[in-house]
Amino acid sequence: MAYRVGVDVGGTFTDLLLINEATGETFRAKVPTTPVNQATAVLDGIERVCANAGIEPAALSELMHGTTVATNALLEGKGARVGLVTTEGYRQILQIARSYVPGGLAGWIVWPKPEPLAALDDTVEVRERIGARGEVVRELDEASAREALRQLKGRAVEAITISLINAYANPAHERRIREIAGEEVPELPLSLSSEILPEMR
Repeated sequence: MAYRVGVDVGGTFTDLLLINEATGETFRAKVPTTPVNQATAVLDGIERVCANAGIEPAALSELMHGTTVATNALLEGKGARVGLVTTEGYRQILQIARSYVPGGLAGWIVWPKPEPLAALDDTVEVRERIGARGEVVRELDEASAREALRQLKGRAVEAITISLINAYANPAHERRIREIAGEEVPELPLSLSSEILPEMR
């Protein structure tokens, strides 16, 4: 038989739902979340929900994981202070935030834009440009990348995101900046837009 389990890690509790795909029977478990290492609660919960179903964890065919912890951190503004590295000329992109306004034809709706996850003061530019088809329009100026990363280090950011224009089409410049960051700011966690959401929206 195939069994699937879904896990939701919340701020207080970790909830699990196990489904027997052959019969449709479901089993639930709830364990306290372990903030120091959330994996501990996930593993404890899997043991418990499998015991409730009378199966061994090895019988699981699929595990789906979700979390409200990250969502809550964003909503409550409790995340790390993030520095943003972007293409020269696009420093204000998060502050401008042009997008579709919710509501279809309801142009009269006032839609307050959410606060950007990276402040303008914590946003730096590098000289480079990738075209929409992935062609290199302007080679990455590695000296500007090093200087940008040093600026962010001086701003005392706690994490860095690299989000270059059209990186979805060619992530080479983002990847090279990650390598440079390993030399300049190895202590900071780093993410690339081309890995988090690698498609044009």
